[in-house]
Amino acid sequence: MLMSAGQEALWLAHQLDPDSPAYNVVLAVRLRDRVRTDVLQEALTALVARHELLRSRFPATDEGPARRTEAPATVRLDVREVPEADEAELVRLAGQAGREPFRLGRAGAFRAVLLRRAGDDAVLVTVTHHIVSDATSQWLLVRDLFAEYGARTGQPAAAAAAVSGWDEQVRAERDFVTSPRGRRAAAYWRAVGEGLEAAALPTDRPRPPQRTLNGATHEFALDPPTARRLRETSAERALTPFAWLLGTFQAALHRSGCGDGFLIGCPVTTRFTPGTREAVGYYVNILPIAARLTPATTLAQTVESAQRQLRTGMAHARHPVELLAGGPARGPLFRISCTLVAADRLPIEGLYEGPARLGGLRAELCDVPQQEGQLDLTVEILQDSHGFRAVLRYNTDLFDADTVERFGGTWQRLLRVSLDAPATRVADVALVAQDDLEFLLALGSDTP
Repeated sequence: MLMSAGQEALWLAHQLDPDSPAYNVVLAVRLRDRVRTDVLQEALTALVARHELLRSRFPATDEGPARRTEAPATVRLDVREVPEADEAELVRLAGQAGREPFRLGRAGAFRAVLLRRAGDDAVLVTVTHHIVSDATSQWLLVRDLFAEYGARTGQPAAAAAAVSGWDEQVRAERDFVTSPRGRRAAAYWRAVGEGLEAAALPTDRPRPPQRTLNGATHEFALDPPTARRLRETSAERALTPFAWLLGTFQAALHRSGCGDGFLIGCPVTTRFTPGTREAVGYYVNILPIAARLTPATTLAQTVESAQRQLRTGMAHARHPVELLAGGPARGPLFRISCTLVAADRLPIEGLYEGPARLGGLRAELCDVPQQEGQLDLTVEILQDSHGFRAVLRYNTDLFDADTVERFGGTWQRLLRVSLDAPATRVADVALVAQDDLEFLLALGSDTP
């Protein structure tokens, strides 16, 4: 069985720190009706029969990492009775289930844990290692699991669309890499990274000699007026809100000490064919996005550059940058990444924003921390019908919480100025509001 270039990179990261949960992808769902565990097990078996990566393990061999598939019945539902748990404890236990490490070579990369507090109150925690999943996949597997459950309990279900086999995806990747288009894509990515290194913020502590994966999360949401102006202003300039946020994110990195030129990574989907759009798997490649700033660079120029690079980069997104020699792949690929998740387009309608029905059961999302510490800093921008939320996951061996919170404030400050006056030079933006500055100055004076 074949593995993609991205999977091989994730396998290596796992070997370096097999006990880390940094690459665990989690989706936890609170269920408010009685769950038939025998039926849920049947649904789970049908799910992993449909999506082969969920029943795959990844042992080491003399030739390197390999993929082996197991029989669907080998994946078992883990039911844990927690009758004494209060609300806070139930969420803590869900987070704990999500953080438990995988043994990729022996036990695979997927588990489903049902935390049952009462007959009609439980949390189903679905956990995958990133080597078999991505953000869309986690929602697809939960959707398909409950479709199978509902079909066995008398609920109407749409016919399941066909999914591509993973070997087919890997062969398509390899064919592309060796094709004329693939060679042009490789040349493009080398040009993007020419003379640049991975963006690196000044750290609060010396970087350990060996990479660590310890992390935490800081979040902020754009206030409704700023979110509305972002949508309106970006539309007026024929730009996407994500490109606007990405450009100002690069400006914030520059103003926070990353230098004048650097690379960050933008994960994008590789679901380019109909069969891949319904499949669970690691359908992700990383776009290297370059920042080259001068004292004269304006906020508008950073945003326009981000839009241009995203648009052009998608034309070359099928080429895994992990395979490049030199260019963006020199040294660490990336220390910082930024990605967009369109929450209002996720495969389960309504679940992200509120309660929904899954397989006839009342369900709601149970938000648990996850994927912390993968890089120095990973930023996930969640966009829904109400606005934008930024999730900043950072390495706690490098950064204090105050540092990341301050960086988030710098980014928001640059974003607001860019919406008010996009022609402002990045270097000219005051990072302290005028009233705050006056207060700070007053502290050092004799003014009563």
